[in-house]
Amino acid sequence: MSFERAVVFLWAASARNRVLHQVRRLRQPKYLVGAMVGALYVYSLLLRRLGYQQDWAVVPPTARLFSEFMLGTAMLGTLLSAWALGPDRPALSFSETEVQHLFPAPVSRRELLHFKLARGLGGAAVGALAATVFVSRVLTPHPMLFFLGTTVTLATVSLHVTAASFMRTRLARLGTSGTLVRWVLLTAGCALLIGAAMRALSHHPLPEEGWDPLVMRQWVLALSTSPALWPGRALVALPLAQDLGTFLRRLPLGLGLLAVHYVWVMKAAVPFEESAVGRAEERARVREQWAQRGGRSMPPRMSAPPFRLTAVGRPEVAILWKNLIAGRRTGSVGRLVVAALLGGVVAMAASGESPGDALAQISGFLSPMCGGFAVLLSFFGPSAMRMDLRMDLPRLEQLRALPLTGRQVVAAELAAPALLLGAVQVGLVLVAVGGSVWREEGWNELWVALGLGAVCLLPAVTLGGLFVQNAAVVLFPAWLPPEGERVRGLEAIGQRLLTLVGTLVVLLVGMLPAAFLASVVGFGLYQLLDAGVWALPFAGFTAALVLVTEVALGIVALGHAFDQLDVSVEGTGVTS
Repeated sequence: MSFERAVVFLWAASARNRVLHQVRRLRQPKYLVGAMVGALYVYSLLLRRLGYQQDWAVVPPTARLFSEFMLGTAMLGTLLSAWALGPDRPALSFSETEVQHLFPAPVSRRELLHFKLARGLGGAAVGALAATVFVSRVLTPHPMLFFLGTTVTLATVSLHVTAASFMRTRLARLGTSGTLVRWVLLTAGCALLIGAAMRALSHHPLPEEGWDPLVMRQWVLALSTSPALWPGRALVALPLAQDLGTFLRRLPLGLGLLAVHYVWVMKAAVPFEESAVGRAEERARVREQWAQRGGRSMPPRMSAPPFRLTAVGRPEVAILWKNLIAGRRTGSVGRLVVAALLGGVVAMAASGESPGDALAQISGFLSPMCGGFAVLLSFFGPSAMRMDLRMDLPRLEQLRALPLTGRQVVAAELAAPALLLGAVQVGLVLVAVGGSVWREEGWNELWVALGLGAVCLLPAVTLGGLFVQNAAVVLFPAWLPPEGERVRGLEAIGQRLLTLVGTLVVLLVGMLPAAFLASVVGFGLYQLLDAGVWALPFAGFTAALVLVTEVALGIVALGHAFDQLDVSVEGTGVTS
């Protein structure tokens, strides 16, 4: 069998096995329903993207110009990053199967390189198809021309990245002199780009006050036509052709760049077998570590326990203690909030002309940002903080061995994420109220009243969201992916959509009684007792009390379901 036939057989067998694996999974109801919903979602999404000609007419020319400029700049940034970032080794990766079957075979290095380049061309076509579906209607009325041009462009960029890795490997072998040459060239390229931007800015200076779209358009036009941006402009010229004639005129340049890069790759090729084997072993090691960590991409950080766990006490506290430690080790939500706030504070402080101006800028940024984060955490925080039954359900037998009823287990599992998210929300609300009171003079009572109501209501809404997430795990345990496994495909899209929609619907239905009673209490205090804005905290407390009561009743019912839960027979899709 020739190498070409062997490669075709390998690709066909891999595709067949992947399809068979997906089909076998559809025998399980959890995957079948998810696949149906995912297919319907993708189908409806694609249908909305088919109105190319109609959508083209409503795209403003300025928006189209900025889109073309950003695409060219992104391409140029990709070319520069191929020389500046990453290790100095060939950027060719082979799977474990390819390493095992192709490397020991009587195959030349040139044939292996052609194999990877063919794979890269297929990846470019897939990327071009995705770009055509989601982007092309904003840029061109001809999706087929856009697809063909984008395929050529992405294939050229892929070849450039490969050739750059070969050249970096060659320069690294020269030692200090090679590294110096590489960074001198990069510095010169960056200097050309900065010089082009400054030259365009000198000819079209931005207004000191206000925003002038015409001046910004002129600056973008001047920068786009600069010789320094020619590589990026040349790469995006073919997919952005507005008609067939323009496409045919630009096609020789696009194919010429592709051919030049192909010759460059073949001439600059260096031995890559050892690097490819190392990459395959590294990926295998990462997958093994991923499975051992239960699906976490990073190893858990060692941290001090939140409090000392005594030998005598309520057993539920042990679960709370364990989950609090897990939450502190994986505290991605807290780190994300802190990073966003710090970035905004630094930016606002840098824009201030005096300390008082800087404080005003920071306060004006923090108040709405913290308030918005606090509200968003009520809806997205329960999905992100998973140190509850979603984390512990694979260890069901260990939970059953504890001297706890199902109600106690469910309550203890909910406690840790509820406390962590609630503490973050209370802190954010206090910062938002403090900043608003400091900046405003006539609305202080309103901000304080809103803050007190939010302090009561938002943690209760978060608790309701956590309860819905954990109830779905107990009632539909088959939808929980196996520990350490990333589920992909249409079924995964459908499962996530159903989970999201179900969570929102159940949460909204549960909030109806709370909203009704809160309205009655707030309206009564406002009208009968003339409480004014101070009716808001009582309304928020009433709504929170109703939500907490609903969750408490739900925990009792969910505890009975947990006592009867048997994961081994849930959703297997196999009948004996």
